[in-house]
Amino acid sequence: MRLKRTAVVGAALVALVSVTGCAGAWGEDAGLPKAGDMAGLEKLVGRHALCSDLRAGSDSGAMSRESGDPAWGIEARAVCGNDSRVTLTLLSVADMEKFQQANRKAAAEGAGGRFLLGQDFALVADDRMSAEELKKSGVLLFTCEKDFAIPQGYRHEELLVDGCALTDYLPA
Repeated sequence: MRLKRTAVVGAALVALVSVTGCAGAWGEDAGLPKAGDMAGLEKLVGRHALCSDLRAGSDSGAMSRESGDPAWGIEARAVCGNDSRVTLTLLSVADMEKFQQANRKAAAEGAGGRFLLGQDFALVADDRMSAEELKKSGVLLFTCEKDFAIPQGYRHEELLVDGCALTDYLPA
């Protein structure tokens, strides 16, 4: 009887640790990088792609409207590029579950996007070459496109919401 009670308590503790561990460090198991804040994100991006002339609060570039909507869970947004041309949109994400849910909803309405995702940030690259370079940092492609197919041999990681994909596959 005592052994059964110990086993039940042990199983409950393992379940509790598993649930709380996943919620606090989403993406860590997948090896996704973490930026911490916009300065950390700029440094991470700058090691892999041209990110000059960082501009916070800019109305140009992707996600300008969504960044002001609390449903997206975006803490801060900035754009950077070269010669005042926006090539990257940097999003510091305070609530990754909200971000993923909002993108899934937008995709269902035909307005979802593709993002390069870290543990606490998302990036929008205007060109494939930048996306390929940024992939070297450990980010993965996140999308909720309905018919998005991941070819055999590419990674397919778990997300906080169903109906979306997180992969190292970057389609043309």
